[in-house]
Amino acid sequence: MRLLLALLAIVPLRALAQDAPSLASLKDKNRVLLVFASSDRNPEFKQQFDMLFRYAAQMQQRDLVVIPVVVSAGIDPGANTLRVQHPPVASDTDQIDLRHRFHVAPGQFEVILVGKDGGEKLRQNTPISAQKLQATIDAMPMRQQEMRERQNP
Repeated sequence: MRLLLALLAIVPLRALAQDAPSLASLKDKNRVLLVFASSDRNPEFKQQFDMLFRYAAQMQQRDLVVIPVVVSAGIDPGANTLRVQHPPVASDTDQIDLRHRFHVAPGQFEVILVGKDGGEKLRQNTPISAQKLQATIDAMPMRQQEMRERQNP
């Protein structure tokens, strides 16, 4: 239940729809944190989402959308059918494409930060701390510009 609450706090409501936006549709609007895991029961997956839940407000300020890419329970990690669990953010095809594009094998834990420009900004095979995530985002040129614009409306 706590995992679901964390996702609801972080993932914008429009991403909860069955026809969720693709990574391409988020370009220039949001930064994306892709969290790949074999299962939503993976300890690293849970740790990452517990941290994101604690820092949900800071992540929202940075226009961060979280997309969990999790092999469905009961499906062989080597199978081609991948699903997001809680909530349905990406289609099976999108998940397969994400794994292929970012070279992440089914069953592998990986966290990847994608900037608003669509480029990979940070990759780690362990959970990324909120401090590292915030520092990485805040050092990005687009984020620097956003902060200046908010100071001088």
